[in-house]
Parts: sequence; C-alpha cells; structure tokens
Amino acid sequence: MPLRRLGRAVRGFWCLSKNGKMAQILTGLGGGVVLTTAALAPMVPAAATVLVSPHPQRAFAAVGRLMHPEAARPGPVTGEAGVSPHAHIHADAVIEAGATVEAGAVIGRGAVIGAGAIIAPGAVIGRDCRIGRDSYVGPGASIQFAFLGNRVIVHPGVRLGADGFGYVAGQRGMEKFPQVGRVIVQDDVEIGANSTIDRGALDDTVIGEGSKIDNQVQIAHNVRIGRHCLIAGQSGISGSVTIGDGARLGGGVGVADHVTIGAGANIAAASGVMRDVPAGGRVAGAPAKPVREFFREVAALSAIASQGKGGDGNDH
Repeated sequence: MPLRRLGRAVRGFWCLSKNGKMAQILTGLGGGVVLTTAALAPMVPAAATVLVSPHPQRAFAAVGRLMHPEAARPGPVTGEAGVSPHAHIHADAVIEAGATVEAGAVIGRGAVIGAGAIIAPGAVIGRDCRIGRDSYVGPGASIQFAFLGNRVIVHPGVRLGADGFGYVAGQRGMEKFPQVGRVIVQDDVEIGANSTIDRGALDDTVIGEGSKIDNQVQIAHNVRIGRHCLIAGQSGISGSVTIGDGARLGGGVGVADHVTIGAGANIAAASGVMRDVPAGGRVAGAPAKPVREFFREVAALSAIASQGKGGDGNDH
C-alpha cells in the first residue's frame, strides 16, 4: 500500500493528519486509512479507517520506515551483495564479512569496512579510514582522514576529510597552514548530498551521535557538533565553532569562526551568527540577535516605512 501525506491522499492510501489545519481536507476524504489525533478522529469520514495516536507524525514515520525500508536506509545501487570484482580494493584493506562494495568503488590502503556497510559505485574510501558497521557511503562520495561510526549514512557527493581552509601570510603571499587532523563521525549521523566536512587542522572535526546534516552544508576544520543536532541546507559553519547537543540551525545560517552555540539553541534561517549563543537561546537576523529583539526591530522598521508611504510625496 503506498504511503501519502493527507493532502495527497486517495482511496487505499495511508494518510496523516498532523494538526487542526488539515481538518478541512480531512472531512472531504473519501476513504483510506487515516492516522490522526483523538481530537481530529471524529472528523474522519465513515468510509475511512481511523488509527489514533498522540503523536501522529512520529507514528506515520515509523509506519513509513516499515513499508519503505529503502527510504530509511539506502541499499546497493547495482543490487550487488559482497565485494564486486569491479571494485578497486587495496590488498591491505579489511572488508568484514557481510559488507557490500559495489563496482567502481575504491578502498585505500589500511581502510576498514564494517559488516553490513554498503559502499556505492564511485565512492572513494581513503587510506586508513574506518567505516562502521551498517553504514552507507553513497555514489561519488569521498572519505579521507575520517573515522565513521555505526549506522552512519553519507549521501551522494559528500566530501569528508578534505583540507580545511587554513593559510597564513608569508613573504611570498598566503602560505598553507598544514591540516593534519581527522573527521570523527559518531554513530547514527546522516550527512546530506554534496555536503563538505573538513578535516581538523591540528585537532579533529567531530560530528556527534545522532546529528543530521542537510544537503550542501559546509563544516570547516576543528568544528565540534554535539549529539542530535539538526543543520539545514546551505548553512556554513566556520572553523573552530562549537555547537552543543540538540541545537538546531535553519537553512542558510552562517556562523563565524570560534563561536559557541549552546545546547538546545535555535538559530532561525538565514541568520548570521557573529557572537556566542547561550544554551536554549533563540536568535534570528544578521547579525543574529534574540528573536524578540529582532522582531521588535522589524516591527519598528515596518512602522517607519508605513509612515513614509502616507506622506505628501515630498519626503527627502
């Protein structure tokens, strides 16, 4: 049975009613199975089957993972199991039993691939890297100077462990500052397509357990991200930033170097974070400031603009 959100539901499909805003659509539903709250259940037409949950979105996601396991964890692109004869594997690499290495993948000297891991076509695993058990490295991804934990998902085109952006002024212009650290990715992390995480300069770049990173995110050298953080697409995290457990960054956020973002903080989309944010803080704007202060300023500017529109046209 296909799985659909309520707004696209047709007869025979699983549906989700997340909140009261969906009530109007819900009342017009002609059939299917509706997963909803007790408050909205009486609105479901008699033709539909009702499943009640206090957390319908969470329950819907659980059902979705059962019905579409390939959407929760990607599988082999070619359908191969085991090590493809068309993969390029160094003689000193270790591939545990049950791992899959697909055609065109490259495994460097001393690398270790854990049991149940999948290395997709065109992926490159560099020298001495570690890929944990039941992890996935997508097509065209490259991993170097990195240790990945168990159940890590690396989507296509990700770059882990490239040099950080480190230069010092010298007699002949900008001279490279050696980047000799690693990238440490803990268990259950997911990294979106075409994101980049740089190796540390002298220390390591660390991504904490259970954190989720969206597509096209840049994370610079020596950054430390805590557990269960969310970082939305096109965000840029400068060098040596520390982000506490459970912090959330909206899309397009920029964070200046050496800033600390406290545990549980929320950074609104498109914010520019130039200063430390306390634990539990909520900031918005560029430069970022507490959300109440930000919206007061927005309201004040809107009021000034409205007054200008009401003038006699001779304003200077």
